[in-house]
Order: sequence, then structure tokens, then C-alpha cells
Amino acid sequence: MSNMKVLLIGNYVPDGQTSMLAFKRILEQELPHVGCELRVLTPPRRVLRVPTSSRLWKWLGYVDKFILFIPSMARHVRWADVVHVTDHSNGMYIPWVRSKPNVITCHDVIAVQAAKGMVDGWNVGWTGRLFQRLIVKGLGAADLVACVSHLTRRELLSLGLAEEPRVTVVLNGLNDDFRPVPPEEAQALIRRFGISAEDKFLIHVGWDLARKNRSKVVETFIALQERAAAGGRPAPVQQLLFVGPELVPEVAELARKHGVADRIKTVQGVSHEELRALYASATALLFPSLQEGFGWPVIEAQACGCPVFTSNLAPMNEIGGEGAVYVDPNDPQAMAAAIEDAAPRFEEMRRLGIENAKQYTAQSMASNYVASYRRVLDERRSRG
Repeated sequence: MSNMKVLLIGNYVPDGQTSMLAFKRILEQELPHVGCELRVLTPPRRVLRVPTSSRLWKWLGYVDKFILFIPSMARHVRWADVVHVTDHSNGMYIPWVRSKPNVITCHDVIAVQAAKGMVDGWNVGWTGRLFQRLIVKGLGAADLVACVSHLTRRELLSLGLAEEPRVTVVLNGLNDDFRPVPPEEAQALIRRFGISAEDKFLIHVGWDLARKNRSKVVETFIALQERAAAGGRPAPVQQLLFVGPELVPEVAELARKHGVADRIKTVQGVSHEELRALYASATALLFPSLQEGFGWPVIEAQACGCPVFTSNLAPMNEIGGEGAVYVDPNDPQAMAAAIEDAAPRFEEMRRLGIENAKQYTAQSMASNYVASYRRVLDERRSRG
């Protein structure tokens, strides 16, 4: 088939799921280069006219996404050869698109685990549990579930969310142009953050979720300063930069208590060019996440030539390759020691990281999705 007609169903923009919007955008850019004619559909904002602080926000969003959106979706499904729901959290669309071969991408099963009471400290209300049940039903009904990592596939199968023959892995590609930035160009881009390309700084990228483990990042930074002072030598990093929300009060208090608060910054509203410059200028990325579906920052940082220290847990230790150093995310002293020990090898880590990131291209991801589309088309045909 020369041009396969693919309907991409993306996320509701007001929900602000940055990584999901980026994932859809990269498919939108790449699929036309590999023989796909595309239509991209996202639920329009119709009744959601209240501030995010309103108790109605969530419910009006549901009306937009799951009631008003359905009729227009049905029209576009008739046009398509294949329908691709780009995020498992829209699994409830699957029953409406089943007249055509369909693929759904599963990014992680963390919210499903939480709804089953499997995630410490994450209590899911009755609406959340109902929502996850609808998602699970959609995953079970899809022609093919494409998981973004081998870990996500293993967890999906262990929860019995889909039958093994209907689950595949399509590894994520970088969702934008991540590459090294020359120091002078980087300096101009990061000046507004009050940080210089000459500064030795550790970077963390991510939201303030418990599983992102930001408190242990601060504890590791404190350990690095204290170890250096005790040994009468300079620390390998003098500053810590969080790309993400402000620190929660107890973590900010911890930094104050240890006298490092003035060396920790949080920055928001970072453009793609600025993020690339921050990765390229940082001494290293510390990403001790406890749970991820894929772990974008690991390969984003590597592609920009930033040494990576990340959790010795899947999927981080499955995607980081030989260039990354894998650490116990619950042990700040061990993480500090690992950063000190690796300091003489930073150049080698940069080189190996750039090499590793090359296998995660948007082009290879798009080609692998086309193979998945052909697979569901062929399976439908063979069933007659």
C-alpha cells in the first residue's frame, strides 16, 4: 500500500501532558516520511471554560473528551485504514474505533498499579479507579498494544491487561532535536537562569512526583559538598539545578539546614533550545527515578553530551547503555560516591552517551509504528 491512511488520536491539550503532546507531535512530523497519509484528531475545548482551580475543571474536561468528542471521531474513523490512539490513558476510545484496525501506545502502567493499591502513598479515589477500569478495558480490546519499553510490556502482561500475542514493543525515539550545543551558544541561552557554562552543576529534569525522587537528588548534592569538605578538595559540582516545579517546603528546609540552599535553583518555562543548552552545559544529569515508563531525560541528556547517573532499575538501565552509570536511587551517599568516582571518565561518558542516544531516533520509531500498522491491517485481512 503506497499511502496508508492513519488516524492519530492525541491528547486533550488543556490537560497539559507535555510529553504526550510531544510524542504525538513527533509522529505527526515523521509518519508522512514513511508512507502515511495522516489525520490528527484531538478533543477540542468546548465546555471547559473555568479556571484550573475550579472543582468543575476535571468534569467539564471529561465532557469535552468522552462525550462531545465521540461523534467527530466516528466520522474520521470511516476515512482511516488504521487508527492509532497515541496514549493509553485514552483507552476508552478503543470501543469507538474498533471497526478499523487499531493500535494503542502504552507509555506506562503506573496509574493502573496505583488504582489497584500497588503504589505506596498514591491513593486513588473512586472516580480514578473507574477511569482506570475503562482504560484497562480499552487496552484489552485493542488489536495491538505498543509498549514504549520492555519494562512496560512486562508489567502490562503481569497485570493481565492484554493477551501476549497482541502486545509489542516500539521503543520511543527522541521527541525533538536533542544534540550537543557549542559552549558559547549554550552560554547565551542559559544566561537568564543565572547560571554559566563554566559553572559545574548537576541537573535534574522532571515533575515533583514522589517517584521522581527529588529529595534524594538534594541529599546527594549535600553529600557531595560534605565529602569534598571533609577531604579538603573541591566538589565535582558546586550547584544543583532542577528543571521543574519549586522544591516542596521540607526539601527546601533540608537544603537550608545543610547550608546549600543558595546553590540550588529551580527553573520553569524552559524552551527546547534552553533545555538542550542546559543539558549540554551541565556536569551531569542525576535521574534517580523510582518508576518510569521510559525515562526520556536519560537519552535526551545523552544526546546533548551530558553524562548520566540514573537508577539501576528498568527501564532506565535498559535504555541508558554503557555510557550511563547506574546507582541505588535510595542511597545518596552511594550516588555521591559514584559521581566522584566517575568524574575522571566524564569525557568518555559523553562520547558513549551520544553514541547510545543515536539508536533512539524519531525516524526508527516511526518506521516501527508503520510495521505495527501493517501488522494489524494484515491480521484483519487474513481474518476476512
